[in-house]
Amino acid sequence: GASIIATTTIHGNKQVGVGKTAVVAGSSGYIGRACVRECVARGYNTIALVRDTSRASSDEALNGASLVKCDVTNEEEVQSLLKEIANGSHHLVNTATANGRTEIQSPPPVDLMISCLASPSGKESEVYAVDYQASLNLLNAGSQPSVEARHFILLSAFCCRNPILKLQQAKLEFEKKLAEQSDMTYSIIRPTAFFKSVSGQYDSILAGNSYVLFGDGAVTQCNPISEEELAIYMCDSSLEEYREQRWGKILNVGGPDEPLSNKMLGEMMFKAINKPAKFVYVPTEIFDISISMIEFIAKTWPSQKWEDVLETSKIGKYYAVEDMLTTKDEEKFGSISMMDHFEKIAREGQDPFTPVRATAIIAKTLEALPVVSVSVPLGLGLLSKPNLLENVMGSSPLDNVPILVAALNDNNIIS
Repeated sequence: GASIIATTTIHGNKQVGVGKTAVVAGSSGYIGRACVRECVARGYNTIALVRDTSRASSDEALNGASLVKCDVTNEEEVQSLLKEIANGSHHLVNTATANGRTEIQSPPPVDLMISCLASPSGKESEVYAVDYQASLNLLNAGSQPSVEARHFILLSAFCCRNPILKLQQAKLEFEKKLAEQSDMTYSIIRPTAFFKSVSGQYDSILAGNSYVLFGDGAVTQCNPISEEELAIYMCDSSLEEYREQRWGKILNVGGPDEPLSNKMLGEMMFKAINKPAKFVYVPTEIFDISISMIEFIAKTWPSQKWEDVLETSKIGKYYAVEDMLTTKDEEKFGSISMMDHFEKIAREGQDPFTPVRATAIIAKTLEALPVVSVSVPLGLGLLSKPNLLENVMGSSPLDNVPILVAALNDNNIIS
């Protein structure tokens, strides 16, 4: 797949991070990797916090950073680690040679802390442990008198403006904690959408399947931002020259495109691979049917499992019906367009971080059967694993309909 390319900051070759330390949490994720790459390019002593150092060491996007294993949900571990970093541990280089002698340099101050932490599932138990508590652990650790980190950058989400999901509420709770403290300056970055998150149907249409649309294909609009330009925006936000515009603020940011509907995204994708566009349309009411079924079961047989399934179904609907779009000039950044990205993956292959969607099965099923006959088993598919569908539907061809969460979340445009 395509790898993150080196970026050029707005400062050209000026190494704004030389003699300073940047700590990136969530650095093995899509945006975290880009932030690590950008911090390294700026000359920071870059500390990438990861869950698995052996796996991370094979990721070339993290080259130049010091990879440090850390369980960010463990408050004591994070506090101890930040003290070590502030004392000069875990740096790739902490000595200098002068006149043939090796001299110990004073530890570079922790100038920048970046949290790209996000729950992969959106379940209540995970979002409060990761999106809230783990980021709070980082904030508290960086605020210690022995650390005194200068600036905290939070990768939040544009969708927090309409917080009906648990993942959004958890992010907002941490945003509030960040705004209340005075130990560090901060910037809260809320990107609209990521390129990878609106590219999930690429492999499916490349294999000859239709592009799956919700409603008429124009239900939602977005202007995604590339990972490398988002990383530039985030790192720039810590600089003194942006004190007035970006410090102590919530910053919505999207890419340079005009509003793009889901159908427009599909048409662009087909154009990039030089194939005629073909679509299947899924009524957004399918989500309501599914959610109603889940709510009934969750109330009848209360359990955390069903609450998690219900929340996941709500996530699917949210990103199928909500815009992720900035229209103000000051909330657009960069020059890499969505079409640039589609042409790139057509040349180089899909980014390995792009979510794998099950839309190929959905497309084939919808082309073969009336939508109304598909909606009920799609709702049932939300309840558990695909074998539940087999038990419910018997030998029906609808056995092949996948879990709605996995299959119909193609408009999920957060990390």
